[in-house]
Amino acid sequence: MEGKSSGSRLRRSGRSKHRTANPMAVYEYALRCAIRAYLEQQSGTSSLNSKKPALDSPNRHSIHMGVSGVLGSITDKFGDDDQKKSDKLTREIVRSLLKKLDETKKSKDLSKMDREEKIFLAILAQFQSKLQQHRYRPQGTVNDLVITFLKTSEAELRKSDPNPAIWYEEMNRHMARFAKIVKQTVQEDAPSAATPELMEKLNSFIEPPGTKKRQADRKPQTTSNPNSPEPASGSLEALESFPMIIMIQNMFQVSDGDHRRKLQELQKICNDSAILMDLKKCINNVHTNHSFPGRREDFPSQTAYENWQRREVKQLTELMNTIMLMKPNLALNAASETDMGMSNLLASEGARSRNSLPQTEHDSANSFAFIPNDPRSYFRLLMSMCIDYDNEVVPDCERAKTSVLSQQSDELLRECWRTWRLSAPFRAVLYLELVRTRFDQNKLDLEDVQDASRALDKVIKENNSDSWAINDRESLIRTYEGLNQTLLHELEAALSEYWKISPMWVYDLVGMLDKIYDTPAYIQDHPDPHLAFSRLEETVEGAAVNRWRTIEKAVIDNTQDSLTNLLALADKLIKELVSISKKKFKTPIQEHLEVPGIVMARHMPFFALEMENWAYSPEARQAPVEVTFELYHKVLSLKRLYDQYGPRQKTVLFKVESWFLQHVKRWLKTTHAATPEWVENAIKQDEFKCINETAVHSSSIVDLFSMFHQAVDFVQNLQWPNETQRCRFLTALSKVIAIALDQYTNTIEHFILEDVTPIQENETDPSSTVSFLDKARYLTGSHNSSKEEVIPNDFTAELCIMINDIEAARSRLDRLYQIMDVDEIADRMREIGSPAVEKTEQTNFLYSIRIVRAENLQALDKNGLSDPYVVLEINQREIAKTRTVYKTLNPRWDQSFDVWLNERDVEALAMVYDEDMIGANQECGSVWFKLSPSYFDDYQMHDLNLPLHPQGKLHLRVSLVGEKDDIQFWFVKAFRTLKRSENDAGAMIVDQMGRFMRYCLSRRTLDKLLRKDKSFFSSFSRASNKVEPSLQECEDAIAPLLDYLERNMKILNDNLSETNMQMVVLKIWKEVLLSLENVLRTPKPNENNNSQDTSLDEYEEHIVLKWLELLKIFFNGGEDGDAIPLDKLENKHYRSLIQDVRNHRDSAILESH
Repeated sequence: MEGKSSGSRLRRSGRSKHRTANPMAVYEYALRCAIRAYLEQQSGTSSLNSKKPALDSPNRHSIHMGVSGVLGSITDKFGDDDQKKSDKLTREIVRSLLKKLDETKKSKDLSKMDREEKIFLAILAQFQSKLQQHRYRPQGTVNDLVITFLKTSEAELRKSDPNPAIWYEEMNRHMARFAKIVKQTVQEDAPSAATPELMEKLNSFIEPPGTKKRQADRKPQTTSNPNSPEPASGSLEALESFPMIIMIQNMFQVSDGDHRRKLQELQKICNDSAILMDLKKCINNVHTNHSFPGRREDFPSQTAYENWQRREVKQLTELMNTIMLMKPNLALNAASETDMGMSNLLASEGARSRNSLPQTEHDSANSFAFIPNDPRSYFRLLMSMCIDYDNEVVPDCERAKTSVLSQQSDELLRECWRTWRLSAPFRAVLYLELVRTRFDQNKLDLEDVQDASRALDKVIKENNSDSWAINDRESLIRTYEGLNQTLLHELEAALSEYWKISPMWVYDLVGMLDKIYDTPAYIQDHPDPHLAFSRLEETVEGAAVNRWRTIEKAVIDNTQDSLTNLLALADKLIKELVSISKKKFKTPIQEHLEVPGIVMARHMPFFALEMENWAYSPEARQAPVEVTFELYHKVLSLKRLYDQYGPRQKTVLFKVESWFLQHVKRWLKTTHAATPEWVENAIKQDEFKCINETAVHSSSIVDLFSMFHQAVDFVQNLQWPNETQRCRFLTALSKVIAIALDQYTNTIEHFILEDVTPIQENETDPSSTVSFLDKARYLTGSHNSSKEEVIPNDFTAELCIMINDIEAARSRLDRLYQIMDVDEIADRMREIGSPAVEKTEQTNFLYSIRIVRAENLQALDKNGLSDPYVVLEINQREIAKTRTVYKTLNPRWDQSFDVWLNERDVEALAMVYDEDMIGANQECGSVWFKLSPSYFDDYQMHDLNLPLHPQGKLHLRVSLVGEKDDIQFWFVKAFRTLKRSENDAGAMIVDQMGRFMRYCLSRRTLDKLLRKDKSFFSSFSRASNKVEPSLQECEDAIAPLLDYLERNMKILNDNLSETNMQMVVLKIWKEVLLSLENVLRTPKPNENNNSQDTSLDEYEEHIVLKWLELLKIFFNGGEDGDAIPLDKLENKHYRSLIQDVRNHRDSAILESH
């Protein structure tokens, strides 16, 4: 081997340029290693003549040296790693084997045993004690048992004679007997482990094939000259046909003649003795600190060197022991030579070491038979040629799945690496370097580089890089530097087309870079390896600019308008940026390079500039609203991408508020204008029938609120970035909803009014006629005729559905209130406050006054009724007058008036008059009320129930016309509108029924029941004694009313909702009580009418009480009592009527006494 003058030869060669080896010299030493492999296969040095060639054993594929590689005999015989599971040592095997061994020892008679049998039992006893360790937690394989037994046998036999030749055959017999016991144990007690492969290998020990041949081969050797070299086994033809030798010839392209001559030349010197001598010399070199295979200066620390030295000596010694154990004759022949050689070598190497002189090339070349003078250079060239040969010549199917090398090349390299005593790190680093070089030359793929990198990772995990030889460590750093540059170059090329690169390609590159940067040896020399990424950032920036130009050129169409082009551009950007940020580059590269942020930092300013140009152009003001908001949503998507994945230092690019605010206002204005048509269409298409069996409302409510929800969803789906502006949008939309509901309820009320109170001839205003005779007829003709009172029309199911629609509108409006987060919006708007605007004091006020109805007015006409109308006066000036409602004490006008005032606080007078055709109108009652902004500045409608003097009540609705920029204001307005409309609808039903109730429950009906006659002659024919009518007669008297109530209450109950039904029925009961109260309470005499002070007698009072009881039973549900509860019917008003009757009786009794 080549020495060194100063420092380590390995270290010097690691820092200098690689030496170029002579290919033919490499060819020769590769042949020598191949011949050695052939010898091992033929002689059984590492395989004990197994039927399977030793070189085919996958155990040679291990990339690092170990005991299994040195003791190849037993290990190779029992297969590779894939077969370890089949001969794994189990608890059943251990226990059964111990039992078998006990039986074997007990079955022998010690008095009759020969020497060999005693030795065998002694071996079994020692082996059994070692086997006890695996009794409870077995480890290893059957292979380990065989090796343990072999070593135990060797140790025991050496005690009797140190010469292996004496007891070699005896050891083979012991092995055969032991293998037979193991085989029997496995077959009988662990049949699942009795695989064909295991049985075949155990059989080879029991009857080893070729035994006779080995004995025949040994006989001439015993008579030969012990100093003569041992001839190589096998013929030249067999050697030439060895696959590894054929592969070497083909790879180096050597002619058949030259190849044969070289084999003949090498066959003479490459024998088992030469192998043994090479091993001895290696051991000697290690002990004498020789430059090969390694010396102290080649390692970073004394500890690392000592660990390597101990491991190397152990491996070499075990290999020598195995060879001498399996070839005892070889050991005898070479004993004297070994002693002489060892002493000479020690002396010579010691001298060299002391003088520190380098070996000459000639001395080094002659030192070893199988190891070249520069094994690293030779191995480099050999591996390089193997890679090229396999890549160009060998089919892909013959290569290993995780290696560029074919199986034959891998076996050759392993044989040379093992023979030349090279380190595992050197081989792994060299392999990665050569693969990376060919990847740069586009000869290999990235997968090949990954495979080589994984092989190196495995070596790094198994061998701490701090304990590597200095040369190997420096080679690792150099190789990683080159690989880092290669990967960065590939990554740069990939990022230059970031939009179409496969993310897996990037992840693979980055993953390999991570491995490099996580290696401590590399980090020590490169403390900040991420500096190179600044160049990659510039690459991405340039690629992003070029990509924008490409996109813009491909998308922009000069024949289209700007809005269409922006839509296409935004759509293209969204698709590409989503792909980049969410699929291709989910995380920053090496936590430094954020590709999506870099790209967006270039693309978004360009896009924002395009938006600015369009948003402030005249074209944008007339752009279609639907298309504009389609662009808005795409812009919003781009803004979200920019906010989430954009650069860390962001600039305000997306001015969404300024770009699209005018378009939202356009939409709100369009929606407001379309609202009346929405309502009209919803009502026009409604048949006022229930939409399904469970619902009690019609389709107009569904259609109307579907439109409301669509509008609300539109605003909310905008996800407007400015929260204050979003609140203002919803406030404006609430105004639209309130106005729409007001229009809807007014229309429904009109339909209900038409259905409940159809205009009849007797309700026309007689003052409008032109003939005085017509007025006289109104007063004296049919005005008092009973024939004019007819049974009113029955209610319809459609009428009930209309009332239900109003209730459903309230319920749905409440849900809409929650969906829109009205309270939250109102609170936020109050926090913000209205913009500071200079306010001027209001001097004019517009009031809306609606005169709804009156109750319990004075009876000023002879018929006990009145013809009331209302006049409003302010400052003794009439400002409003209603129409006249004839013949009622509970009129309903429902007329609205707008009143302008220029004073803040005004007292208004409401006068109720009874219209008379002849003579002056009489005053029924009056009341003062105040109009002031301090009461009505909420701009809501206020219900005023004003007590009239001297009797009755007047119901007004007053509001100060105006509005507030408050979302709660509009919702409250809508809720109140719906609630009032619902109450008014119920009141109109009651008013319609009340007319007929008052007609049936009247003094006229009493007189008819008691058979009273009011004519002039009745006073002469009236009976002196009265007879009280029976209960049946009383019921028959009001039978038309009961029939009418029964028909209509059924209609109401079947069609009204439960809530509305309860409201209406209680109102009807109240009207019943009022009608009976009018009968009971005698009208007081009035100076303007001729009514007499006639009170009801006892019989009449009894009839009224019977009517009251009959109607109470009717409303309670009859015998079942399942209608209105009695506690609701026997209310305060009911008890008041009963008490009035009792008081009247008591007063009558007192007067009679």
